[in-house]
Amino acid sequence: MVDSAQVKALEALVGKLKEDPSLFYAPEMAFFKDYLVSLGATIPKPSATKAEPKTEPTPPPAEEPKKEEEEEEEPEEPEDPDPEHMPEDTEAFPEKGPEGEIELTDAQLDKQGDLQGEAAEAMEDGNFAKALEKFTELIKIGNATAKMYAKRGQILLKMKRPCACIADCDSAIGINPNNALAYRVRGLANRFLGRWEQAQMDLSKGMQLDFDAFDDDAEATKAKKVVAERYEKVKDKQVKRRLKEEKKRAEALKRRKEEAQRLYEEQKKQEASGSAGGGGFPGMGGMGGFPGMPGGMPGMPGGMDPSMLQGLMSDPELMAAFSNPKMMAAMQDILSNPGNISKYQSDPEIMGLMQKVMSSFGGMGGMGGMGGADAGAAGGAAAGATVEEVNEADEVD
Repeated sequence: MVDSAQVKALEALVGKLKEDPSLFYAPEMAFFKDYLVSLGATIPKPSATKAEPKTEPTPPPAEEPKKEEEEEEEPEEPEDPDPEHMPEDTEAFPEKGPEGEIELTDAQLDKQGDLQGEAAEAMEDGNFAKALEKFTELIKIGNATAKMYAKRGQILLKMKRPCACIADCDSAIGINPNNALAYRVRGLANRFLGRWEQAQMDLSKGMQLDFDAFDDDAEATKAKKVVAERYEKVKDKQVKRRLKEEKKRAEALKRRKEEAQRLYEEQKKQEASGSAGGGGFPGMGGMGGFPGMPGGMPGMPGGMDPSMLQGLMSDPELMAAFSNPKMMAAMQDILSNPGNISKYQSDPEIMGLMQKVMSSFGGMGGMGGMGGADAGAAGGAAAGATVEEVNEADEVD
C-alpha cells in the first residue's frame, strides 16, 4: 500500500516536470528518466530556452488584528472636602508607662488617684495641656490601665493631635482588646484624618462593645453618620477600580488569543501553499516535511515524521512561539546539541516550550538528534496565556 503522502509528493513532482521538462535531465532525476524510458515513454529533448515557471499570485498581506479602541479612563471623582479634617500631627508622642506589672506602694497609688482628679478638673476647665500633663505623670508611675490610655487619647484628640491619640488607643487595646472607649476614640481620630475604612471599623466595634455609652456620646453618633456615607463612596470606588482592572485583564487575554489564532491561521495558509507547490520527494533538496529531508519548519531536524510535524503546526501556542526569533534561536541551539539545554534552565519560557515540544513527540523519541535529551530537564511553565487558558477566561466572564 502506497502512503498517501508519497502519492501527493509524486503528483507535485509530475507537476513540476510538466512545467519544466528539462528537469528530466538533472543528475538526481536520472533514475526516474531511465524508469520511464524502460516503460516505453518518450522523454522530450531539452529545449534551448528554459520554460518560464508560472508565477503564483502574491497573496494579499495578512490584516493586522484590529486593536480595540481603548476607552478613555474616566477620572475618579474628587473627594468632597471635609471641613473637620485634621492634619497629621508631627509632635513627639507623650511618654508611656513602664512595661509589665510592677508592685506600687500605697503612696504611689494615692498619687495616681490625686493626679486623676486634677486631670479631670483641668478637663472641665478646658485646660487640655494641664490635663495631658497630669495623665502622663500618672501613667509613668506604672501599671497604667486601658482606661488611662484611652482617656489620655481623648485629651490628645481635643488638642488636635489625632496620630498621638491613635497611638494611645492602640496601647489601650493592647492591654484590653474589649475596651469600648479606646475603639470609639480611635474611630473619631481616624474620622478626622479621613481614614474612612478604619474609622468605620473602629466606630462599629465601639458601638458593638458598649452601645449605651456610644449612644450617649453625641460626637461619636454624629461621626458615625458621616463615616458611613463616606465609607459607601470608598467602597463604590474600590468596586469600580476592581471591575476596570478585571476588564483590562480580560481584553489583554482576548488580544493574546486573537494573535495566537492569527499566527495559527497564517501558518496553515503557508502550509497549504507549500504543499500545493510541491516538494518532499526522496532525494529532492529543500522540500520539507518528508522523512529524510532537510527542509520543513525552521529549526526542525531532518528525518521528522510528517504526522509529527503536522501535530506541531496544528498547535496555535507552538506556532506563536515559533514566530518568536528568541524562541527559535534557542530551539535550534538545543536541537543542534541537546546538551545546550542546560544553558536555558533559568528561562521558564524556553524550558516550557521545550517541554511542550518534547511532550508532542512522546519524550522526543521521534525527533532526530534529541534522543539523548532528558525530557525532565525542560520543566517549568511557559510564560503567557495559551489559547486554552484564554478560552477558560472567556467562560469565566
